[in-house]
Amino acid sequence: MIQDKSRYYFWLKGYVGFMFKLSYRKVEYHGREKIPKDGAIIFAPNHSNTLIDPLAVLPIDKQAKVFVARADIFKQPTILKILTFLKMLPINRMRDGMDSLAKNEEINDTVVKVLHDKVPFCILPEGTHRTKHSLMPLQKGIFRIALQANDTFGNEMPVYIVPVGIEFGHFFRFRSSLLVQIGEPINVTQFVNEHPEWTAPKQINELKEELSDRMKDVILQITDDENYNATLELVQLNNKSEPSLINRFKASKETIKKVEDLLQSNPQETQQLLNHADEFSRQRHNAGIGMESILSSNIQWSLISKLSLLLLGLPYFIFSAVVTSPVTLLSIWIGSKFKDKAFLNSLRLVVALVLLPILLLLLVPIVTAVFSWEWGIVFALLFIPSFFFLHSYLRLVRRFISDIKWLIHRNLLKQFKDIKKRYNYWILHSIIIKYKLEI
Repeated sequence: MIQDKSRYYFWLKGYVGFMFKLSYRKVEYHGREKIPKDGAIIFAPNHSNTLIDPLAVLPIDKQAKVFVARADIFKQPTILKILTFLKMLPINRMRDGMDSLAKNEEINDTVVKVLHDKVPFCILPEGTHRTKHSLMPLQKGIFRIALQANDTFGNEMPVYIVPVGIEFGHFFRFRSSLLVQIGEPINVTQFVNEHPEWTAPKQINELKEELSDRMKDVILQITDDENYNATLELVQLNNKSEPSLINRFKASKETIKKVEDLLQSNPQETQQLLNHADEFSRQRHNAGIGMESILSSNIQWSLISKLSLLLLGLPYFIFSAVVTSPVTLLSIWIGSKFKDKAFLNSLRLVVALVLLPILLLLLVPIVTAVFSWEWGIVFALLFIPSFFFLHSYLRLVRRFISDIKWLIHRNLLKQFKDIKKRYNYWILHSIIIKYKLEI
């Protein structure tokens, strides 16, 4: 059975979890205490970054988890064996045709057995990924599974759907930041018992709406597609250098809410503000200026400190670039064949997971044979963090160049100050209006 324990799986899970954490400069998990202990768990994360999303769910607790993935990648027998070992099940989608959807009944039966054995199950309810801070409409598959599980063993233990919010500092960059939040669980068994008169379609629609609301609580939800970039720019411009990811998330949610309220109370003026923010965003991206440079309180000192770190780390960067070049070159070559940039981080991680141990096992004996076993140990210790240091160094290079460009493009500074002034004015204006209405 796919949910059976395997020592090899747990060894691999530990390795993957370690490498996954190293792939991010900063990782925070919040709300683990909300996960129920008395029933079957279905994790429901948002889907914005392909393979990275389920990998972000995996370390929520120490338990193994069973996942589903689109059925077309299971066609090759070798791939099927690998994915089954990784506790992944195939699921057909509407786009695969109505005939293929019938095969999901067998998969659903397997998932119910997994849940009955109290092994957590994870499904991405949006059904497809999108690299945006917003939730797409949820598909019905997760609710059919939950209701089927409840029908099968709901009298023995409750069935829960647990929303999970995954937020990335950057969708496409390696060594970015990752925030994972556990939302308020939905007790499906209690829900069904409270509404025995509802038909299955009505139960699904109500659960769908409830889960959607709870998922939106733990992700950044920018619903205005027309002003998406402008709203995101205002969010980032109003994010101070907050070291805590959860505090940054809360501040971002607050800014989004303020923009939405301003669009309701002062639509014309707010739209002008959004237009300015959109133009500023376009110009700074074209110039290659990062938000960290714009929000820096002392850009000259920032440049000096970055230059010092770059010079200090240059020898190890050269070493890292050389010894991990097979990983980098293979990632670039395979990545060039993908049109969707959302796959790039998943690709880098998978290539690193496979190739880095092979390179270590190949190069250490060579260094030991050419020099000595002491040098072999030194090489191994230098090699292990090299790939992740490489990407951290490249990030520092990008930020250093961005700082220089921000100093050069001083014309953008006036726009930046104007946007901040307009935003603060209309926030204050709306507070005054609200206060007058209340009294």
